[in-house]
Amino acid sequence: MTKKFKLQIAADKVDLYKWVTEMTPGEYESFSKGHKAMGSYFEEGEFYMVNVENMGNEMIVQHYQLKEHAEDHLRFYSDRTEAYIMRWIPAIVGVPWEMKITPIDRNSCEFSCTIGADFPSRLLAMAAWINGLGGFFMRQHLAGEGVKFAENIEKKFNNASTR
Repeated sequence: MTKKFKLQIAADKVDLYKWVTEMTPGEYESFSKGHKAMGSYFEEGEFYMVNVENMGNEMIVQHYQLKEHAEDHLRFYSDRTEAYIMRWIPAIVGVPWEMKITPIDRNSCEFSCTIGADFPSRLLAMAAWINGLGGFFMRQHLAGEGVKFAENIEKKFNNASTR
């Protein structure tokens, strides 16, 4: 699932890697009512982020590792996301998360945010689809947090470029 947002800033002024590695728990929690907690750390030069969020009827604990990064592209993967269906039934799923900046013109760019879920079985995928109203909660969550991510990125890097 992907959502795209236009930013009023030149693409070469945005550094997604800097943005995500300097993100505070308070900032993360402000990006969505569903965001409950976040922690991040470096281990042996690798960046990790753990976050807790509610999405629809599910509580999710994600253990992301940053797999690829550049100033204009991030690719995370959580191979052991703990999803609690109806807040009680535990399931382990994989969650890819990717963000990109694409130039539009000299003064604007597009921020895209993509999330997904890799289920270990079709039965679990079907249960999650039904519980998530066919992806409704995921789309709603992505749209809400994505617009806040975009606003924060634009604000931080527009302010940085005026100094």
